[in-house]
Amino acid sequence: MFGMLLVAWLPQLLPPWILAVLLMFLLVESLPLFRRWLGLRHIGTAGLRSQLAGLVLGILYASGWGYLNLSQRMPLSMPPQTLTVVGVVSDLPESFPGMRRFRFDVDQVSPAVADADLQHLLLSWYQTDETVVPGQKWQFVVRIKPSRGLMNPGSLDYETRLFADQINARGYVRSAQLLAESGETGRSRIAYFRYQLLRWLAGLSLDETAEATIRALVLGDKQGLQDSQWQVLRQTGTVHLIVISGLHIGIACLFGYGIGWLLQRGLRRFVVGVADLRACRIIPALMLATGYALLAGFSIPTQRALIMSLAMLLPLLFNRSIGVWQRYQLALVSVLLLQPLSFYQPGFWLSFAAVAALLLIVKAETDRGRLITILSTQWAVFLGLMPLLLLWLGQVALIAPLVNLLAIPLLTFVVLPGVLLGLLLCLIEPSTGVALLNGLADYFWQILQFCSPADEAGILTAHPTVLTVVLGLLAAVLLILPRWTGVGFFGSLLLLALVFPAKDSVDSGDFRATVVDVGQGLAVVIETENKTLVFDTGAAFKGRSIARFTLIPLLESRHIEQIDRLVLSHKDNDHAGGYSELNAQLKIKQVFSGSPTLYRKLSAQPCVSGDAWEWDGIHFRYLQPSRLAAVNENNRSCVLLVQSDHCSLVIPGDIESSIEQQILTKYPDLTADWLVAAHHGSRYSSSLSWLRALNPDWVLFSAGFDNPYGHPAKAVIDRLSELQLRWLNTAEQGALMLQSTANGCLTKTYRDQKKRYWTAG
Repeated sequence: MFGMLLVAWLPQLLPPWILAVLLMFLLVESLPLFRRWLGLRHIGTAGLRSQLAGLVLGILYASGWGYLNLSQRMPLSMPPQTLTVVGVVSDLPESFPGMRRFRFDVDQVSPAVADADLQHLLLSWYQTDETVVPGQKWQFVVRIKPSRGLMNPGSLDYETRLFADQINARGYVRSAQLLAESGETGRSRIAYFRYQLLRWLAGLSLDETAEATIRALVLGDKQGLQDSQWQVLRQTGTVHLIVISGLHIGIACLFGYGIGWLLQRGLRRFVVGVADLRACRIIPALMLATGYALLAGFSIPTQRALIMSLAMLLPLLFNRSIGVWQRYQLALVSVLLLQPLSFYQPGFWLSFAAVAALLLIVKAETDRGRLITILSTQWAVFLGLMPLLLLWLGQVALIAPLVNLLAIPLLTFVVLPGVLLGLLLCLIEPSTGVALLNGLADYFWQILQFCSPADEAGILTAHPTVLTVVLGLLAAVLLILPRWTGVGFFGSLLLLALVFPAKDSVDSGDFRATVVDVGQGLAVVIETENKTLVFDTGAAFKGRSIARFTLIPLLESRHIEQIDRLVLSHKDNDHAGGYSELNAQLKIKQVFSGSPTLYRKLSAQPCVSGDAWEWDGIHFRYLQPSRLAAVNENNRSCVLLVQSDHCSLVIPGDIESSIEQQILTKYPDLTADWLVAAHHGSRYSSSLSWLRALNPDWVLFSAGFDNPYGHPAKAVIDRLSELQLRWLNTAEQGALMLQSTANGCLTKTYRDQKKRYWTAG
């Protein structure tokens, strides 16, 4: 386990010659003949040798898995390619307005991609009337690009998720030819069966809520759930009820075990000599759990839950005396063998933390009454999951233990059996079955809504560091242990560090700026000791903004609940598109802009040329001219200078060279340590005179990977080379983090800070 964890943290995979040495060591250690020949019998203990061998085996396995997947993945630095691919749709497609997205298993590719043996693609198909069905064989002409993701502090790591799911490249369909229907290929049968069930459900005239709920509970398809329903689940701490995971597989095991118990009773009655046939109970339990996992798409969470069930029950089936913690470790290792990057998935930690808490409390509460044990169980799971929920989600519902006391039995003994009965009734008497399913879904959501506190009350929000989370987990263990140990008070003190984490503050007289990786757009966060300014918000597309996944999580991770000044340089979507979602999530005290349209639309105040203010010893000034040499929306951009006693930053929006010259005329002594390139590096900006006058230590481009505009332009890069200026690009380095300190102007890139072997390019 620790060997696989070590590889998952490496910035580069170990070279083959080191792996060869480790393999030889493992062979020598594993063969008693070699150990005897080399005289190693008496070195250390057998336990130590086995642990060391396990560490080496974990390193070799995870490294081999990494090399294999890197060989199949399109290199991160490779430009987009147009290919002809033949293969099979391997999973249920996701449907969005104007687009379908699906996983595609590749059989043939032409022309071959250098340094990449493509196996699995994630494809989008825009504005199509074609029906995409799992198991279909297609020939597509596709435009693909590397499986890159936006890289920002506090955000979910989409790039790691794609690599863990073995997605070798992403792209979109340009043209298509259907080669074979699902029944003809004989592949992806389970996914095709799930698709048929979805079609059957869609034809039952269920109301929207009932259909979405049943699809989530039975098939693991959560696409139909509304944002309001997810909010209720988060506020009540019951997301696990609707996302198929360990709870649902456990319920399936329980039902299977009950069926087996009834079968065993029948055998005992009619077959002489049968007293305790464990197979009668365990085999139906595992069969039902496996069937449920397959029906739910056999996703990573369901695989993880099924492995845990197998690890816990199979030793009993074969009458092996293995302790419960040994079975727990067996499940842990098995999950990592299946997916070595599970460490980066929240579900991995939440699942195993919940089971560990249950095992601890069962040991501690063996002599308590049933009611006390039930209450203690919910309390233990809540304590065990709270640090991890705060780490991964930034919030936890304080009423979750009480709600789950009602919700889990409701799901186990009412909702799931009722859904199964309703679906069976739909085969015999559709109207009766539909009425039952609609009623169950309404009943389920009404109870959760009743338990949900209003206006985010009862929600603890925090973004602790990893060290604080470790202390929180230690506190949970100490609080779960029996009271006679006397460590509960110490655990309570440790828990305070989790609930009230220390903030990563900025010193007075210094500032911190982050050029957020928002793709093709701009968003910059500037923090002083007590104030926050946000310059632009990135783009929005079809009702959702990039800010939701980048800018907002970054602000939340730094405990920023209020934006003291929001500057929307001008009205273009790639600069102001995220305003609505940002305004909905955080308090914004003042909005400024250079666009007359935004004055009216958002009641924004104008950025007045020469206007200056000071926050915590940091000087701010608008530099754009009062009268523009060339009037257009880009040239109306606010231009901001941020200056401490040691460092300075200039953010010029999308201005063109003519405006740059006007600024130089008005401020001939203007210089900058950091310069955000105007208009993402357009050839009409960042003139030679502008760059020479400001003479920045770093020029910062905020541009999207393979953007259609060619930003940053080759002409601009040539100017930087001529002046020997250094530059960074969010498309390549992720978020750019700038720190003004008394010791200098520090520049870091998030991709380098979070470098792992699959993100290193």
